[in-house]
Amino acid sequence: MKFAEHLKSLEISGTRVFGDSITAGFNANQPHLAWPALFAAEVDGFPIRNHAIPGTVLQGSRLADGKPRPDNGIGRFRQALVDTPPHHDAILILYGYNDARYTSAPETMNVRNFSRDYAQMLEELVRAGHAKRLAIGSPPYIPDAGFSVGSTGFSGQTRSGFEDYAEAVRKLAQSFSIFYAPVYERMKAEGDGVLASPDLTHPNDAGHRVIFEAFRDAEIRQETAVA
Repeated sequence: MKFAEHLKSLEISGTRVFGDSITAGFNANQPHLAWPALFAAEVDGFPIRNHAIPGTVLQGSRLADGKPRPDNGIGRFRQALVDTPPHHDAILILYGYNDARYTSAPETMNVRNFSRDYAQMLEELVRAGHAKRLAIGSPPYIPDAGFSVGSTGFSGQTRSGFEDYAEAVRKLAQSFSIFYAPVYERMKAEGDGVLASPDLTHPNDAGHRVIFEAFRDAEIRQETAVA
């Protein structure tokens, strides 16, 4: 069953989203055209509790200055997503885009540490009883020209290096048997740059719609046994 259909069969109290500027709705022409609003409208998942912070990364690893990125996801997810008393919100996580773009501290800011911190977050969410209302998405596609754009440290990535993060999220979803939204894959299939806004960093309205559709159609993918 796809994620949106699954949620409609449950009693959800709203929609919580967690991520960076793309999840905050940057470059959608109107708030209702941002992907979280499109999703909530699809599943009657209002209110939306948007816990995205622009410019953040998920992992708490040290940057080139020796300090973690402020407001990183691993440091704030408990307050944002694991409330007391327990809630029944759908939880949609779209992280990894800025983690993948950062290249200035490869010994600390890397896909291995990203996976470690993401796994810790998922373990706690599952333990708190949120697994059946939880979906995670691979980081949004960045056009080739976007790799040369960004603030200090957030440029110079390669396509293969970026795709390592998308693959890491897919594997985590399989490992935890939770809903996986193939955001990167869906956006890539549309063609390089087609879904990008002029800043080459954030999606346009069509890009937000594809992200929404990827979460709407998210499925639980089991690992294929090797004969």
